[in-house]
Amino acid sequence: MNGMDRLHEWDASIPAWMGRFDDVSNPDSLRRQEFAAAAIGLVASRGLEHLTFRRLAAEMDCSTTTIASLFGDRQGLWLAVYRMTILRTQARIREAYVRTNGSPLACILAQMPVTPQGREDWAVYLAQNTVAAANPAFQAEYRQQVRYAVRDFAELLMRENDFSQQSARRASRQAFTFLIGTAVQACFEPRSWSARRQEEFLRHQFELNGIPV
Repeated sequence: MNGMDRLHEWDASIPAWMGRFDDVSNPDSLRRQEFAAAAIGLVASRGLEHLTFRRLAAEMDCSTTTIASLFGDRQGLWLAVYRMTILRTQARIREAYVRTNGSPLACILAQMPVTPQGREDWAVYLAQNTVAAANPAFQAEYRQQVRYAVRDFAELLMRENDFSQQSARRASRQAFTFLIGTAVQACFEPRSWSARRQEEFLRHQFELNGIPV
């Protein structure tokens, strides 16, 4: 079974990734994704406080009215930004899955700040914690996306590594504990946590805890 066949089989058990957020057949959906990607760059380079309609309009060479028509308000824009980082992360997972023939470690590393895009996305993930702290709707969004991620990784372990459901769920929770803790340190201490060191650390933790690499 080749990588794409395996991916198709895995996909059959979970919601379609792109379908979680937007109807990609709608032209406005593609425009929202383009604007959200630009907004991610603003957050990563200048900080959350610099994500405004005016600055994004200048970046995209359009009017603030255009942005308002696509997102409604700043909360709508932020939700699109957060979800766009998830779509980008999921695309990296899919690429790693096919490239490595389903390596669990590669699928976790695809979610880490080990590439320029991954580091941008983690700037948004960290900012999301600030936003969610004062907004119950974003708290619920965060909890839902973490549940999706943990469930999907457990599904990988059950389907392709013969884990029982209980063992897969436990291993998945462990993997994401390592992922989040390491990624946060890597964001604040990038010189100490290179991509190579992140991989070495996670590989060691996987081996210690009986999680396939």
